[in-house]
Amino acid sequence: MQLTFRAATARALSWMVLALALLLAANVSADEELEKTLEQQIAEWRAVVGGAQEALSNDFQDRSPASVMSELRSLQREAQSVRRSAQARLDDLKGTLEQLGRPPEEDEPEEPQPLRELRASLQQAVADQSARVRIAEVAESRSGEMLEQIAGWEQRRFRREQTQRMPRPTHADVWYQAGEDAMAFVSKLVGAPVAWWQERRASDESRSAIALFVVLPLLGVLLGWPLRRAVLQRFGRDPAEYSPSYARRIIGAIADGTANALVPVLIISLVVLVLYLQGLLTGLFAAMVYVVSVALAGFLVLFGMSRAALSPHHVAWRIVPVDPARVVVLLGAIRLAALVMAIGAAVLSLMLLTRSNTEELESIFLFIYTVMAATTAAWVLSPRYWITSVKESQEAGPVDQVSDHEAETKAEEDQEAQPPEQEDSSRPLLDVLRGLLRLVVLTAPVLALFGYSRLAYFIQSRLLATALVIGFGLLLHIAARELIQRFFLSQPARRYGSMIGGVQRPTEASLQGMVFWTSLVADVLIFVPLIYGLLLLYGVPPATLLLWTQNLFSGIEIGGFTLAPGNLLVAALILSAGLIATNLFRRWLTNRVLPNTRLEYGARNSIAAGSSYLGVGLALLMAMGALGLDFTNLALVVGALSLGIGFGLRNVVENFVAGLLLLIERPIKVGDWIIVGEHEGTVRHISVRSTEIETFDRASVIVPNADLISSSVINWTHKNRMARERIAVRAAHGSDTEKVAQILLRCAAEHQKVLRNPPPIALFVGFGESSLDLELRCFIGDTDDFMTVRSELHFAIERALREEGIVIPFPQRDVHLHQTASSEASKGNSKATGGEPPDEDPATDSGRQQPS
Repeated sequence: MQLTFRAATARALSWMVLALALLLAANVSADEELEKTLEQQIAEWRAVVGGAQEALSNDFQDRSPASVMSELRSLQREAQSVRRSAQARLDDLKGTLEQLGRPPEEDEPEEPQPLRELRASLQQAVADQSARVRIAEVAESRSGEMLEQIAGWEQRRFRREQTQRMPRPTHADVWYQAGEDAMAFVSKLVGAPVAWWQERRASDESRSAIALFVVLPLLGVLLGWPLRRAVLQRFGRDPAEYSPSYARRIIGAIADGTANALVPVLIISLVVLVLYLQGLLTGLFAAMVYVVSVALAGFLVLFGMSRAALSPHHVAWRIVPVDPARVVVLLGAIRLAALVMAIGAAVLSLMLLTRSNTEELESIFLFIYTVMAATTAAWVLSPRYWITSVKESQEAGPVDQVSDHEAETKAEEDQEAQPPEQEDSSRPLLDVLRGLLRLVVLTAPVLALFGYSRLAYFIQSRLLATALVIGFGLLLHIAARELIQRFFLSQPARRYGSMIGGVQRPTEASLQGMVFWTSLVADVLIFVPLIYGLLLLYGVPPATLLLWTQNLFSGIEIGGFTLAPGNLLVAALILSAGLIATNLFRRWLTNRVLPNTRLEYGARNSIAAGSSYLGVGLALLMAMGALGLDFTNLALVVGALSLGIGFGLRNVVENFVAGLLLLIERPIKVGDWIIVGEHEGTVRHISVRSTEIETFDRASVIVPNADLISSSVINWTHKNRMARERIAVRAAHGSDTEKVAQILLRCAAEHQKVLRNPPPIALFVGFGESSLDLELRCFIGDTDDFMTVRSELHFAIERALREEGIVIPFPQRDVHLHQTASSEASKGNSKATGGEPPDEDPATDSGRQQPS
């Protein structure tokens, strides 16, 4: 029998080893195939990195930096994928190796041959996967380094191009050469439409092109005009509204500016799109159409927005502080400045596309452009057109009600009346920034005069564009904050208050907190895209921005944990979204679902609180997952800290567990009338740490949950809200007790809040020293009416007893004075001497003493 058992055991062990060997063989064969694939990938990775190094050393003469960076990013993603899969396979192999147990020591018997081979194979596979992980990490790191080097090369090239010194416009030969180059450039532009038309005539497409140029503008008008009216009616300005909010004014200005530019922009877009789809735009003429279309659309939108913002005739809708007497002049200046910028950008783009940007022509053109842009921008930024506040601009009335002479006279009088020191000290920050921008814009042509035309153009155009972007962002910020405030103020106050007996009390702090955090999220959504746009505007390549974003989200690795600002931001967003979703779900559950059930209020509150705790816990878990925390390591850390938490936070943990028990067992509920020690009141809120009790004096008592579990608690409303009234009544000796009992029962029966079942009873409880003691016992339906019903019954009983002539006695006491022989003798002596008798004792024979 023993031999049979040993044979069976050996056979089972052999089959298990054989199965593991087959499984390992399958994994090893798969690993060999993957090894071949990995070798090919390594060769490809080396080729990509080597090609990137070669292109970088040759200053990208044969290849573009964008294509090289695209290949490097693909390599990085592939290496990351290989590293993750190899790491997962490595973890599985280590787990299998741990299941085999430790290898035998020297003094221990050797393990079977198949088991030794299996262990050796697993160890070899672990070594192979570890090598794959390291190789993938090296490839990932090397590609990242190459991306950083290429991004640095692009930045250096951009700085070198912008700071390149060109021929100075002060030399006559530069102007002469620039004139010849300009004539050649103009001839290219003039010849492009002619060549395009001849090409269309040769291919018999001239009629279709003419038809499209005629029909498409009409179609744009037919489509754009109803859309314009719809936008103006829905979001536009209403002249009948005399006091719109700032957010409403901004929305109206954007709607008006967009709607006024909508029809021409739609016409241009339709013409270009249809001609492109039909294949009719070819050659240099196509580039001219694209550039001119974009420049014209930008000019129309910019001028429409500025006119809507200044609002010369509807002052209630004005959103910028301008002098109302000079609005028309300022609009003309803005129109001229926008036209100069649009034409300059279009001409410069066409010069680059046609490769006509010789150094002489570019230098002279940028010098002329910077002079014209500086003149028009300084005209727009002149302090005579701007005042301190929008309200002051609105109070002056529309432009047709203010004359220029009156405005100039008033401005001169104000300037004379105000000392220079006071004027400088009271200048707002916006005026100072406007003055600095005007100064920098005016000094840009000086740089062009010394040959730094590209740098002058870059500084001038980017500063003006930055001012527009920041101004637009600030307007959106103000509008968003006002809309958020109006939204929260328009909501019912109960949504953001604290629960007090089933009714929420709104708190100003909670409302301000909601406005602050919502405004913060809105600011992030507004300014982060604007910052990215400004970085692109200042010459940062999109590939470099993408690399910066990847580095921001990749972070640094500390002890196996990756700390990344991007992950922190994502975790914060996930946590905020989880908390908001939990709050909304609890409100929906409390206000919509649970009231329709037959559960009592305390049970509904426990369910809502439990759902809230569950939602917060899930939000925390998802946020920790977004941070990349390993829950296995986290469990080890929590286990290591459990001892310290047990000693240092024992009371907190005890109250937390007690709070959970209160929510589960529910010995007390929200709304219960309880007595804890010397405190008596109504339960208003049960949290995980403490319970809030509101006394009948409207004072809040915070009781730790552990006290409610460990000590005795009197709960008047544990099972139901019924309460028993016990009213003691005393009648004088000799009264008809049965009549008194009938009076008590009649008073109880006549009261509406006294229950009929159980019925009231009147008891003759005893004979007192000075009264006959009776007691009325009755039940009421709600403990909230306890004191009210008791008082009303007292009034009714006293009135009924008085009407029936039944006396309610008070305690009486008889005092008897006993005279002795000595007292009689002293009394006789006093009479013989004619003295006055001694003072009598103030106590009478039947003195009455009222109880306090």
